[in-house]
Amino acid sequence: MFLLFGLFSGLAAFGLLGGAAWTYFKQQRTMQSRVAATGTVVELTRQNTARGYILCPVVEFTIPSGEMIRFTSEFGSRPASHSVGQSIAVRYDPVDPQKAEVESAMSLWLAPLIMVFMGVIACCLSVVFLGFYGFGISP
Repeated sequence: MFLLFGLFSGLAAFGLLGGAAWTYFKQQRTMQSRVAATGTVVELTRQNTARGYILCPVVEFTIPSGEMIRFTSEFGSRPASHSVGQSIAVRYDPVDPQKAEVESAMSLWLAPLIMVFMGVIACCLSVVFLGFYGFGISP
């Protein structure tokens, strides 16, 4: 039983850590393929979550054609990490400028860090289960 749990935990750890690397590089490529611009926080909007709420910035920026683009960031915090009137760096898709995001470490690192954390836990479980199996301890 411990051998089976150990192998499945190890497989899950491998998948999660590989997925974290893939997600990081995918998000990095996505951000690099987007155009840099400077936006202004015009509002903070409250988004409800399972643990309460977060404050997400609503940002406006102008593209080279002169069109004003407005978007709400998918990333927020409590307390708010931005204030109304603050200038911030944004990246947008040149084909569809509505696909924009605040350029921040959180937008690049959040998903990969969560996956690394879960992968490390799965790796530790694998070591424990395989250790129990190696010492002949039975459930």
